[in-house]
Amino acid sequence: MKRYVLVLLIALLALGTTAVWAGAAAEQAPEGPVKIVYWRSLTGVAGEVQEELVARFNASQEKVIVESQFQGAYAEILQKLLAALAAGELPDVVLLDSPFVALFAKDGALVSLDQFVKKDKTGFDLDDYIPGLIQDGYYDGSLYAMPVMRSTPLLYVNGDMLVEAGLPRRAPKTWDEFREFSKKVSKYNAAGEPIQLGAGFTMGQTSAHWYFQGAVYSFGGLVSDEQFNIHLTEEPAVKLATLWQDMVFKDKTAMPSNSHDDFLNRKVAMVFGSTGSMGNLLSRADFDVIPAFMPGQVQNLVPVGGSVLAMTSTDKFRQDAAWEFMKYMTSAEANSEIVIKTGYMPVSKSSMNYPATVAYYETNPVRKVAVDQLQFTRPQASVISLGKGTEILRQMIEKLLIGNMDPKKVMEETSADLLKEYNDSFK
Repeated sequence: MKRYVLVLLIALLALGTTAVWAGAAAEQAPEGPVKIVYWRSLTGVAGEVQEELVARFNASQEKVIVESQFQGAYAEILQKLLAALAAGELPDVVLLDSPFVALFAKDGALVSLDQFVKKDKTGFDLDDYIPGLIQDGYYDGSLYAMPVMRSTPLLYVNGDMLVEAGLPRRAPKTWDEFREFSKKVSKYNAAGEPIQLGAGFTMGQTSAHWYFQGAVYSFGGLVSDEQFNIHLTEEPAVKLATLWQDMVFKDKTAMPSNSHDDFLNRKVAMVFGSTGSMGNLLSRADFDVIPAFMPGQVQNLVPVGGSVLAMTSTDKFRQDAAWEFMKYMTSAEANSEIVIKTGYMPVSKSSMNYPATVAYYETNPVRKVAVDQLQFTRPQASVISLGKGTEILRQMIEKLLIGNMDPKKVMEETSADLLKEYNDSFK
């Protein structure tokens, strides 16, 4: 997030609502159906199911017509939403990466959903949503977003490689056990070069920070809290960073990895992945893949991920229409279809208990592990919402696992970089 963009937005907000939303249509009761625009992200099956649900919603009633517009990846939606906010030409509903809710809610770009929840007379029940998945839709005590396509990080294990190494056919339950499993699985040739290793640590910009967060949580720590206080120099983060680094350079039982191909090609026995990775890994592997909880240590706790629906409409009538669409997209029936087709998690109790969802998990019990892990979730670190937040954390992991730099020094440098990014964005 660039400072000049936020300064521009704040200046616009200071002019008052009328000036900011100068490009929005006047609040006049429309003749015929209310037309709203939905900005979506995600490609493949996740994109297709959104289009199917939009079409189904439009066909199910005559009061609202939704126009779905693909806007690219989450990062592209972020930039386009900033530009639309400055121009006063916003969509009505937007699919956001969950960490960005607080950022846009803070700047007044999102509409609080509290008023719609309060006045809804259709039997809508906010308590139906899974607490760990709706929690990051709140900012400063008000609801601004609803969960729709949610995931958690998982550990994927090659059960065959574990058994061949004399280990039980199960995932390690703690990070200490994770380290020991990796030692027993690793093999080397006569020259001391690795033939196979215990684990691959993901280095990608969009996910490396996510797995690191979960590991820090399990050690009882945080990357940053809701007030953007950074905790990387504290013992839990330093211990975790040291553990990962030691596995790569001292034990020589793990390696940095940029794809799941290392796992599928049996170069590593264990790898991190999203709930959404499950279908791909299970279908492509020619060995026994065990999806499992991320390892715990002092506790089991992981960050939730995925997307939420937020309202950006500036017109009263379109806001009402947007609310109806958001309810539909997160309904038990619609969410069940998302779960079955994509592998994302149920976002509500009613979706989890929906007949089609129940049948899906009965037929595919291994895919239920992410649902079982739901009770051990919390929102992602606040610094993820900063423009360079994920890249700063990716560089941190690179310094640890490729550069072999001192963990304490790396944590100090990363904390300073994140603090600067925060100050450039908000001050």
